Amino acid sequence: MPSSNLAVWPLILHFVHEVPHDAILDVGPGWGKAATLLREYISPTPTRIDAVEAHVPYIAEHRLAALYDDVIGGDVCDLGPSSFDPYDVVILGDVIEHIEKDEALSLLDRIRCRIVIATPVDFFQTDEGLPETERHVSHWTRSDFADARVERIDENHIGGLIVRLGPLA
Repeated sequence: MPSSNLAVWPLILHFVHEVPHDAILDVGPGWGKAATLLREYISPTPTRIDAVEAHVPYIAEHRLAALYDDVIGGDVCDLGPSSFDPYDVVILGDVIEHIEKDEALSLLDRIRCRIVIATPVDFFQTDEGLPETERHVSHWTRSDFADARVERIDENHIGGLIVRLGPLA
């Protein structure tokens, strides 16, 4: 299930459109939906859209190199703060629930630019037989994002929690 809920994408695109978005990093690109939607629906069009994919075989299987300007194979949690500096926005679309909560919070603290997060409201487990990176290991609620960095938050009718965190000072 290397995908995200299509129904949350209009709000994700809106959250990105409202802020500077010249360079975007898509974490966990799945089939590359973000690259296509961002180029088609965001104005002005971002000049750079990169991706980080933890399950390296997906890069070739889903032809991610054709959709993104650059694709990094590996765990986003292994990246240092300077890896995120070139970006205006980092998108974690149906990704954060695949990371242990302590590790995810540490990751969010290392990303100095804006972050748009989409995560299911209800916890569920993914199907058997998928790569380990597809397993849900944490559940996120509105209260997990109750800090001063939150700029926008929406818990919409389709079961997704969408959050935009502002840049770190």
